[in-house]
Amino acid sequence: MKNRNERTILIVDDTKTNIDVLVQALRKDYKIGVTLNGMDAIRFARANRPDLILLDIIMPGMDGFQVCRKLKSDPITKGIPIIFITAMDKPDHKTKCLQYGAVDYITKPFVIPEVKKRIKIHLAKV
Repeated sequence: MKNRNERTILIVDDTKTNIDVLVQALRKDYKIGVTLNGMDAIRFARANRPDLILLDIIMPGMDGFQVCRKLKSDPITKGIPIIFITAMDKPDHKTKCLQYGAVDYITKPFVIPEVKKRIKIHLAKV
C-alpha cells in the first residue's frame, strides 16, 4: 500500500480557480495531476494510473459523464475511484454519476475539509 504522499490525484476541471484551490489544498499530501478537459483526463489516466480522480461534469467537448463512462469501460482505468466535484446538484445528476461508476459526489462550492475527508475515505478502500 502506498503512503499518502505517494498517491496521485488527478484533478479534471476547466475552471482555473477550482484547480488552484484544490491543488493548494492537496499538494502537501498527494502528488497532483491536472487536466482541463475530458480527452486529456483519459490520456493522463491511461498513462499515469492515478489513485483517484476528482472530476467536474460541465466541461467543453467531452463532459464528465462521458469521461467517467470511458474510464470505467477501459480495463486499464476502470478501478480508479472517481469523485465528481460539480455545481450540478440535482438528485438525478447524483444518481447518474453513481450509475456511471463514480464512488462519490461533491457539490460546488466545495469545502476543503470535506473534500480531504472523502478522498481519504475512498483511498483507504483501494
